[in-house]
Amino acid sequence: MLAVASGTTWKDLQDNENNIHFVVCPFATCKILHSKLKTIRINQHIMKVLISLFTFLTALLYSFSSNAHALWIESSPSGTVNQPHEVRVYYGEYATNERDNIEKWYSDVKDFTLLLYVPGKEPVQVELTNKGDHFGGSFQPTVEGTYFLSIVKAPKDLGGDTKYEFSSLVPVQVGKSTKLDYSSLKNPLQVELLNATVVKKGASLQAKVTSAGQAVPNAKVSVFSSTGWGKEFVADAAGIVTFDALWSGAYVLEASIFEQKSGEHEGKPYTSSWQGSTTFLQVK
Repeated sequence: MLAVASGTTWKDLQDNENNIHFVVCPFATCKILHSKLKTIRINQHIMKVLISLFTFLTALLYSFSSNAHALWIESSPSGTVNQPHEVRVYYGEYATNERDNIEKWYSDVKDFTLLLYVPGKEPVQVELTNKGDHFGGSFQPTVEGTYFLSIVKAPKDLGGDTKYEFSSLVPVQVGKSTKLDYSSLKNPLQVELLNATVVKKGASLQAKVTSAGQAVPNAKVSVFSSTGWGKEFVADAAGIVTFDALWSGAYVLEASIFEQKSGEHEGKPYTSSWQGSTTFLQVK
């Protein structure tokens, strides 16, 4: 038999389970009360597990909310000497046409710097204006050659214990189209187009993923078309992915790397890092 307090009600047991004064009670009654007490303990345990699971999932969602997005540059791949060349910078999901309002960009991503690499000269900063869901600006090419638009931005805030870094690198060819030369650019992560910046529908395209000038084997590369189509590829041992341009229009390529490594960023310790880098091209 189980002993419970004389006159104890079921509500008393719920409210004060751990502070009961014991007396003898009939076996049948105590059996029922014992069963209910056991149920309380089980429910409390389940509640603790659910709270822990909810906390974990919330942290996980926060951690992945930023690296599910990408930062990308949109600009015509061909330019003309002495003519303004438009540039736009977005943050969101290209494949689903999600372009976040700038005020909702993760952490301080909106405080990036856009650099223009001019043939034979030092890079210069491109001035941009807040356009609501993107930053817009322009530059004016003065000589023929290949120009590069580049962003590298590591937000000040961590996503849980993860450090993030967003980057984008887009070539603009002014004058005669030539093979792209990325040798002067060594961003922490970048996607290099091995074809011309403008290609024909149905062509086989290649891109190379590099980090500080070195190929990144087995890197994950997502290819997104403005039609809404998207597919993930895995680079080969030389960091190269190959895919067919099935549709006309704009494409965004995004390479990403996730590593378990420790360090400190903006005075905060992290145990893992994520890098995402994009490029932009057009298919005619």
